[in-house]
Amino acid sequence: MPRGSTHPAQGAMESTSSTPSSVTPQWDVFPQKTLGPIDITILVLYFVFVLAVGLWSMWKTQRSTVKGYFLAGGQMVWWPVGASLFASNVGSGHFIGLAGSGAASGIAATAYEWNGMFSVLVLAWLFLPIYIAAGVTTMPEYLQKRFGGKRIQIFLAILYLFIYIFTKISVIVQRSLAAKNLSHAKGGSLMTSYLKILPLFMMVMPGMISRVLFPDLVACAEPEICQKICGNPSGCSDIAYPKLVIELLPVGLRGLMMAVMIAALMSSLTSIFNSASTIFTMDLWKHFRPRCSEWELMIVGRVFVLLLTVVSILWIPLVQAGQGGQLFIYIQSISSYLQPPVAMVFILGCFWKRANEKGAFWGLVLGLLMGVIRMVLDFIFPEPQCGERDTRPGVLRYMHYLYFSMVLAAASTLTVLLVSLLTEPPSEEMISRLTWFTRGDPPAKKDLSVSTSPDTAKGAREAERPALQIDISIASENSTNDNKCPTGTKKDSKLVRTLLWLCGMERRQENPEDVAPAKPERPMASLEENPLVKHILNINLILSICAGVFLWAYFA
Repeated sequence: MPRGSTHPAQGAMESTSSTPSSVTPQWDVFPQKTLGPIDITILVLYFVFVLAVGLWSMWKTQRSTVKGYFLAGGQMVWWPVGASLFASNVGSGHFIGLAGSGAASGIAATAYEWNGMFSVLVLAWLFLPIYIAAGVTTMPEYLQKRFGGKRIQIFLAILYLFIYIFTKISVIVQRSLAAKNLSHAKGGSLMTSYLKILPLFMMVMPGMISRVLFPDLVACAEPEICQKICGNPSGCSDIAYPKLVIELLPVGLRGLMMAVMIAALMSSLTSIFNSASTIFTMDLWKHFRPRCSEWELMIVGRVFVLLLTVVSILWIPLVQAGQGGQLFIYIQSISSYLQPPVAMVFILGCFWKRANEKGAFWGLVLGLLMGVIRMVLDFIFPEPQCGERDTRPGVLRYMHYLYFSMVLAAASTLTVLLVSLLTEPPSEEMISRLTWFTRGDPPAKKDLSVSTSPDTAKGAREAERPALQIDISIASENSTNDNKCPTGTKKDSKLVRTLLWLCGMERRQENPEDVAPAKPERPMASLEENPLVKHILNINLILSICAGVFLWAYFA
């Protein structure tokens, strides 16, 4: 054989030992892949479309009221409610985190989504009628009405704001309460339940495909290599979906998919921000300033959203280090440490009339204390890398976070039961229209004769008015107290009025408070359902439950 030639077998050995095609010497995740002009054009068109829809919505809706800002005016029909519920839940935690969990561990992560099929139906058929009858917009507000006092409401409000991602509980409630009546809310929940089937095929399976196509990048095992690839030594499974989109899709579709991912991220973030600002404004700010104007509530809600944006950016490094670099599993694990006590107190409050404030408070304190301790231990003792010895405490090493959530739920439930039975029962006002069995009670007569002054009577009326029924006239209030917001006078320039309109702070026409006092009865009437529509909804409820059970049984 000539000196300069190479034996075929030798060439094959060299090719197999060389760096795989999916990996470059610099461990570049997206080598020589950039968005083309068509992709950029599609993204620009998407942002223009979003801006146009936003401006149209601002012109059409009353965002300068509390109900218009937080609940979209309470006039949404079933299909926007369903789409909003699904879009609020699908964000970066799914396109990035859920696909990454699929790449790391297969289809098991889909169980969270399919559990959601049943959860959203339980919300519409069991919990939403109680919310509507009680006239509340957030879970802390409901618990305050159900158990009395303020410490539970403030306790939960601070908890949700400290780790605000868990206000997705209230996100779902808010989207449902935005429906025009209970039937539309149920229809939206059914639509969301059916859509919950899609994440397995839209996100989990693409993540698994990405791991097969790019094993050296998506499934990297060495911390040093993972650090070079994606900057996260815990793992790079969360790059699975973007890698698939950038590498395989043609020009045009690549930009379209990027627009879809950005839309999902924006929808999820705006939902969380709106819900968190609702809790801060309605549960905390109004507690410290009970006579604040509606104008002030709007400003506080918007400023708080800006603060949450900063907190989100600062929290990113801790998210990257959690649960082996899997964003979706990180979210589920932290939720399992903090949500079970709240959920059990809420369920007992809805379905057990004997539960009282003392039992609920100490059940929350004990459960959340145990959950916070476990969460802190998770951060102090991170999960070891492959091949490393597990030296974590036994509660971390031998008890999965889902099993720990069951322990939290049991401990909180027992505490509520024991303390409630050993203390005085709740008063009738704490039960009427606030449980499943009393949701149909007639509204209580409001007696203000005991008020000693007009100011006291006004404060009592405001305290008793449900949050869904807030209808304060900004213009009339500021006409008697002009020093609060001088920018609302007739001397405002067009630039100032345009800026206020863009921020949703435009004033109403100065017709004094002849706006309807009859509106407060609307949430009560919304419990009524057309018999034919009710039967159709119940049939779809059975079909949706059967579909969820079949999927669980087939893929189990």
